[in-house]
Amino acid sequence: MPHHPVPPTATPSPAPAPFPPGDRARRKALFGLLVGLVALPASWLLFSQLERLWPEIVRMEGIAFMAAATLLGGAMAVGPLAAAIGLLLAIWFGVDSVYKPRSRPSPLLDRMIVGAGLLVWFTPALAAFAIIGQALASGRIHFVRPPRDYFLATDPIAFWQGVGFWLIMGGLFAFLAWRYWRGKLFPRSASAG
Repeated sequence: MPHHPVPPTATPSPAPAPFPPGDRARRKALFGLLVGLVALPASWLLFSQLERLWPEIVRMEGIAFMAAATLLGGAMAVGPLAAAIGLLLAIWFGVDSVYKPRSRPSPLLDRMIVGAGLLVWFTPALAAFAIIGQALASGRIHFVRPPRDYFLATDPIAFWQGVGFWLIMGGLFAFLAWRYWRGKLFPRSASAG
């Protein structure tokens, strides 16, 4: 009976190092940023060329017109939405990546991401308080829908109700932003409370 040598067993290769959650979040943030940075200029270009594009589409007839008009309308709807969602996801996952373990530290980039995140989260509150400041300085508060202006001199009750509305909205926006950021900026106080 011939003797066949037993092949040596292969040594198992070391398992690949786990991909840290911070690196995964940073990649998602980069993808969102790329989507936003591609969709934003594409949308701007589309809207800036609308006066030239629409007459060309109107000259078409039948299915060609329907297809071109639908494509144009879809691009006008999806482009700005993709830009906004991409940029917001870039901020969201970017902030998330700062507070999760990563393979390499990047303190300067982390500070820039946190600064951008703070700005985005607190901008609605700051805008509401700016509207209040402008109303108090001018004695007039403006609402877009329905379009109305309330003047302190002629309609003080409606004016103060408008100021109160923006005060409540600004407080709500600030509270929600603070609840999100409190655990990230002050982890000890968030765990105690």
